Amino acid sequence: MKHNTVLRSLTVSTLALGLSLGALSSATAAFPNAPRMGDVKLANGGVWKGDVGAQVRATFMVNGKEVIVEGKVTKLDKSLVVIEVTEGGKLVKKTILSLDLKKMETLAAAAAGASTPGVATTTIASGAGAKTASTATTAATTTTDATAAKIPSVFVLPWEGTVGIGARHDEIEMIAKEADKLGPGQIIVLEVNSPGGLVTEGDKINVTLTELKKRHRVVAWIKKAISAAAFTSLHCDEIYFMRVGALGSITMFAGQTAISGAELQAWLKMLGEVCELGGRPAIVGQAMVTNPVLCSYDRDDDGNITWYSTLEGKYDLSDEKQNLTLNCDNALHCKFSDGTADTVEELAACMQLKEWKEASDVGRKIHEDWQRTLKQCAEIKPLLLNDYQNPGGADAVAQIGNQIKAITEILKWYDRCYPGMVYEAPNLPPDKKPLQDELEALKKRLGNIKRNQR
Repeated sequence: MKHNTVLRSLTVSTLALGLSLGALSSATAAFPNAPRMGDVKLANGGVWKGDVGAQVRATFMVNGKEVIVEGKVTKLDKSLVVIEVTEGGKLVKKTILSLDLKKMETLAAAAAGASTPGVATTTIASGAGAKTASTATTAATTTTDATAAKIPSVFVLPWEGTVGIGARHDEIEMIAKEADKLGPGQIIVLEVNSPGGLVTEGDKINVTLTELKKRHRVVAWIKKAISAAAFTSLHCDEIYFMRVGALGSITMFAGQTAISGAELQAWLKMLGEVCELGGRPAIVGQAMVTNPVLCSYDRDDDGNITWYSTLEGKYDLSDEKQNLTLNCDNALHCKFSDGTADTVEELAACMQLKEWKEASDVGRKIHEDWQRTLKQCAEIKPLLLNDYQNPGGADAVAQIGNQIKAITEILKWYDRCYPGMVYEAPNLPPDKKPLQDELEALKKRLGNIKRNQR
């Protein structure tokens, strides 16, 4: 009997983000780190117009009480603003949703210079009286007291494996829906451990995280974030490293060749924009892409960072020999990282949380369910392919019947675990139409044989 070989010959070709440091020869220009102008909507319908880097006084609501902080804007868009303040002697970033933001004032240079830059000053208004804190220590204590009554819930999503296969935008969207049930302002922690993956998945993640950050505080907790996983992490409002953590090497490949020319320039531009939306300098992300992009910085006694797209800074991060990959130490020193933590207790302290309050273990269950499905897919796929290619049965009717059963099950697994069927060896076609056509052809052949046997 002659069997159709459609499943034997079809392969899949994908664009993949590089999983290792690659040497590129393409020349690139220096990338200026200019501040971005933006508008922030206020709860009363007004708009604050200003720059990243501006010193501001923000008035916002926390659990029905009014809180005021002063500090430097590190990120802004229409839905939120991130302000860097000093609390307890540490620089921390406060993410304020526009729906909670009552007032934003740009501080004049003289006024800003009259007090310590970036120090939080907090006023809590309650009932007929008001309590004002004039020092950073008192302000930090008062703010903690104000938020103690209702602590945002934490959702932890382990995000592991190849991006697009084990680590997908689908699971991020699932955990987002769980957080949405409790209202805006929840905390979503992506526990990242991935060597990189598919460009097509990176595009979906870009859309998913851009929208998610408008509603919740999104945090990346890095064990390993290479290539597509680094690209994902750069979207997050805050990035914390484990002590073994690594992030970088975002080289894009077309097949086995690193992209160049206009395609490379477009990728560098996108990486820069993603960094800036996360409150980070574009040059850091771009230096992770290609060797010719240089990156260094200076750090003064107050911890302020000055970035360079050259090697003129005191501290070099990237040179002509290799793409940038950050570890926990240099990431923290250059303030790319918001802290280092190996446990949830340490992470809670870095995030200035009074306690680590997980809403549930739903994120871990989402992760476990998908990993279990991938494992089942890897086990059953070769069995189904064997049943199709080497069907059992005493005659043609039985053999074709077994082939029909095998392809029917294969098509069901496309719907259940598409990445496992298409991107994991043995690779099946990305479009299941050839399999559907083969199924119809087998059914027709079986029908003809049965009619001829009558």
